[in-house]
Amino acid sequence: MDLLSFVRRNIFRFFIISLAIGALVWFFFHMTRENDLIDVISVYTDSRIVYLVLAFVLMVISLLAKGYRFYILLKPSCEHLTFKNFLLPFFVGYGFSTLGPLKSGEIASIEINKRTRSVPRTISLAALALFRIIDLIIVLIFFVIAFAVTLPKVLDDSYTTPLKIVFYISLIGTIILSFILFFPAIGKKTLRILEKITNKFSARGAGWLNNSIKPSLDTYYTSLKDLIIQKKLSFLVLFLSIFRWAMEIYSFKLTLLAFGIDISFVDAAAISAVTMLVIILTLVPAGIGTGTITTLVLLESLSISPIIAGASIIYQTLVGTGLTLSVAAVSSIFLKKDGKTKKEEEEEKSTE
Repeated sequence: MDLLSFVRRNIFRFFIISLAIGALVWFFFHMTRENDLIDVISVYTDSRIVYLVLAFVLMVISLLAKGYRFYILLKPSCEHLTFKNFLLPFFVGYGFSTLGPLKSGEIASIEINKRTRSVPRTISLAALALFRIIDLIIVLIFFVIAFAVTLPKVLDDSYTTPLKIVFYISLIGTIILSFILFFPAIGKKTLRILEKITNKFSARGAGWLNNSIKPSLDTYYTSLKDLIIQKKLSFLVLFLSIFRWAMEIYSFKLTLLAFGIDISFVDAAAISAVTMLVIILTLVPAGIGTGTITTLVLLESLSISPIIAGASIIYQTLVGTGLTLSVAAVSSIFLKKDGKTKKEEEEEKSTE
């Protein structure tokens, strides 16, 4: 493969990596322009350790809640699956999410589920699509709250009219998206209209909608229908989705509290939602760089010093990423052993 072909194939990856590195360089340059980075390190010595420990505990609880939510959607179709065994492939896939864009690690966990736990790919994919949609709706709701409550406090009056316009667009967009995702007739009709419009500009794009998006949407609606029928299960999935977001937001809030800053839950949720949407749009793994800058700017806009804002972001990023990669590394060791043992057992049975 020549250099030009290599660059063409990997240009998207180069762009994402460059974006993440550039954002991190800006973040640390911003922190060091007045020796703030040294102050950030020293501020940890004055922090309330108990709050940092509690913030870490809530990260772990959130991780387990995400895993259990995935598990309970697979269990009805895979009676042999236990939560303990399911956690291994989930943790490995969760670790990949830190290294690749677009939550690619969760796609990896689908393949791992298939190969090590005999979970059909379609079932894992339907479950993944379902709670990704639920998460998106929750983030959009927090995003609307951000425009209604938090952002007006950090922007001056000259931004009032544009802010209202964006707020109503976000609100209407969230409502429309909710109808599309939770009412199959509306969703399928919208897809047909989108396909006709796209066909006027690009036949290839219309074909992609018909061949790729339509089957995925049908799978999602089937999964949604099965979930709604099981009322207790649907309530539990919704509860766990809200619960895991609450844990992550409170973890962020407690991290700030450890450095003597107390913000409201609504403000913490708004900052998390805006940051999450920036991460989604920029495709950067784990939001490293772009999410970092977004959080820093929003915290500073709430009159929080760059020193404390930086200390909080560094703690959340380092500990959160470290937790993700650690559980993935440990789980991969046991996952390989499990796979090897099963293979050896099959070989022994065939020999006998």
